[in-house]
Amino acid sequence: MRALGRALCLSLGLTVAGCQSPAGPSSNPSAPAAPAASVVPVSQSATAAPTALAVGALPAPLNPPVTVRVGLLGAITDAGIFIALDRGYYRDLGLDVQVETITDPNTNTTLVSTNQLDVGGAGVDANPFHAAARGVGLKMVADKGRFFPGFGFSGVVVRQDLLDSGQVSSWADMRGRTIAQLSPCDSSEPPLARGYERGGFSHDDVNVVYMGLPDMNVALANKAIDAAWQIEPLMTLAKERGIAGKFAPGDELYPNQQIAAIFYSPEFAKRTDAAQRFMVAYVRGLRDYNDAFRKGINRAEIAQILAKYTTVKDLALYDRITPAGLDPDGRMNVQGVRDDLAFFARQGCITGEIADVGQVVDESFIDYAVGVLGPYQRQ
Repeated sequence: MRALGRALCLSLGLTVAGCQSPAGPSSNPSAPAAPAASVVPVSQSATAAPTALAVGALPAPLNPPVTVRVGLLGAITDAGIFIALDRGYYRDLGLDVQVETITDPNTNTTLVSTNQLDVGGAGVDANPFHAAARGVGLKMVADKGRFFPGFGFSGVVVRQDLLDSGQVSSWADMRGRTIAQLSPCDSSEPPLARGYERGGFSHDDVNVVYMGLPDMNVALANKAIDAAWQIEPLMTLAKERGIAGKFAPGDELYPNQQIAAIFYSPEFAKRTDAAQRFMVAYVRGLRDYNDAFRKGINRAEIAQILAKYTTVKDLALYDRITPAGLDPDGRMNVQGVRDDLAFFARQGCITGEIADVGQVVDESFIDYAVGVLGPYQRQ
């Protein structure tokens, strides 16, 4: 079996300038599709009150308050949790959310699986399915990163000299090239496989190397690799510095892929009152994020919150990077997760049997939150 990979979307341990360590459509076919991104610059951000609740009243706060231990890396895809934390949405529901910075995504998944953390954010890679095959009750409960149209916040970059010379102009030109990704069996493998198929070859026809995301830009600059699966803001920084250009953004390569998710530990998923309230607050944070990056409402304030909590400290970068795609109702692309489960099984990334994504995916908490808040007004 190939080694299990680290989750792409949580592996943003950035050391490049401007990044420091921290101080789609719904799965329901009848739901309206998410609109393409229309990013409003910070300098032009509209101002409005935080997102109003659409229906009903919030559930009563828990008394005494319940401590919830959350493991995050500090990436922009963690925005829903950070916004809810900063704006007091968890506190309003009687939750004392304590965020721990977990620099290794595999460690994060392990801590959530073993109930040492209550909640974690991780990539939709082979790890949760491998855990389920071993009988671990880890639950994938909400979106934490989707490739909505216009939100290709990670994807393939190619060395600028290869693009400028025309040596790489299509996927067929990628055969035999050296391509970097984070680790085997990670969430970049399904979209990369789609790219290789377009070029008429397979994973076996490229030289894949594994390294950290910041190291990829260094390797591209040194011409040690030809291409990489990279994430924002490193994609934008590579382009601005003449190191590499965007070749295949994720939203074009694998539209609406569920690339990252929120996970509940087996024990926290059973604590219905706390788990449901956590999701209500989280969805409120997601909606504030979408108000900011889709509608321009309070965008400057939201960018400041993200700069406060995430690895991306340079406010000017938020006007230049492609924003992370986060569903405002927290909905997941469950069919896409099912497809990726089958892919990982074919690749030999999972040992043991798992009947269906239903062993891992639990949409009940999102259903509860949207029932309390009402559906997001996308226009």
